[in-house]
Amino acid sequence: MKRITAALLLMSTIGFAQKETLTLDSCIQMAKRNYPLIKQNNLITENEKNQLNCDTKNWLPKLSFISKATYQSEVISFMGTSFPNDSYITALDLEQSVFEGGLNHQQKLLDKLNGESELQKNQVELYKLIDRINQLYSSVLLTRENIKTLSVYKEDITGKKGILSSSVKNGLSLQSNLDELEAEELKTEQSITEARDNMMALYQSLGMFINKTITDSTALSTQPILRTSAGEEINRPELKLFDTQKAMLDAKHKVNNRLALPHLTVSAEGAYGRPGPNFLNQDLRFFGQAAVNLKWNIGTLYTLNNEKQMITIGKKMVDVQKEVFVFNTKTTMNTQVAQINSLKDMIDKDKLIIEKRHNITKTFSSQLENGSVTTTDYLIQLNAEMQAVLSQKVHEIKLMNAITSYNTTKGITNY
Repeated sequence: MKRITAALLLMSTIGFAQKETLTLDSCIQMAKRNYPLIKQNNLITENEKNQLNCDTKNWLPKLSFISKATYQSEVISFMGTSFPNDSYITALDLEQSVFEGGLNHQQKLLDKLNGESELQKNQVELYKLIDRINQLYSSVLLTRENIKTLSVYKEDITGKKGILSSSVKNGLSLQSNLDELEAEELKTEQSITEARDNMMALYQSLGMFINKTITDSTALSTQPILRTSAGEEINRPELKLFDTQKAMLDAKHKVNNRLALPHLTVSAEGAYGRPGPNFLNQDLRFFGQAAVNLKWNIGTLYTLNNEKQMITIGKKMVDVQKEVFVFNTKTTMNTQVAQINSLKDMIDKDKLIIEKRHNITKTFSSQLENGSVTTTDYLIQLNAEMQAVLSQKVHEIKLMNAITSYNTTKGITNY
């Protein structure tokens, strides 16, 4: 096998020893569990539960306590009997709804849908995390490949420098050729240092998301989410949010209809004080009353038709938003499919390019040792081979990234 390719393979299996293997799938799952926004799901669920409990208790009897003391400057006189100027009353009033047209039931459905809508909004925000992890993960892989390629490049230069040193001592080569190799070696060391610093920053960023320490010994799989891109059916959380919003509008319309119906209640009141229903009796005493009440807010009928039209328009607006989202999503998917196919073709060409570049570098290596070409000529060919190998690795990682992005755009249900 070719020298650079074999060395890269060796460093893949030894340089980054398999203490632990992470996949993009597992990183996304861990990131979702550790991302602070996930805590909001429990808060939304708890809030919905409390609201539904409140709705249920609305059907319970309403108990009111009344206490009142008054003094009147004037009172009536009746058949020579004068009444006291002060009066007192303490009462308990109990009211029970008998018929409200199913208003409470519909309100519970509306509040439940509102909770589902808030949960779905949170899921939409959490879904964006997939793309962030995908980009971070891909950046780590690309930086690793860059470091490995630069390291192999430096090793080749160091080896060639040793051979050329002997030629310089024997007068078979110029010192300037050796100086040029040493300068290129130092330049490569600078690039490796810069890449390693960038790698450390990427390790920390990805590690914060997944709540794990990532080092050079952490092996990373290059498999994309769902392995391959499959199907064109869109299954994004945004679509469920649109459906929930329409269901909420339907529920709101039903609540409006129930509000337009008459409400029947029964009530009872027990009191202690004076005067009571029999105002002629001014003694402090117990008395009470019971009633059946029918209340119908006819004014709600005036706006019911307008509210219905507003609900209909609101649903159409949600349909338009959904249509726009699907259109934009399909457009993005078409672009991503073209990118995936292009990367596959490029990888096939990369294999041929690497083979050609290796043969050229091998020839220039022999010619440099014989003194028939300059160090610059050799470095140009060695660098071209290194770039060809790196290009293949970059295209493979970009293909993983593109397939993951396509699947994310299409919709992933198990995250």
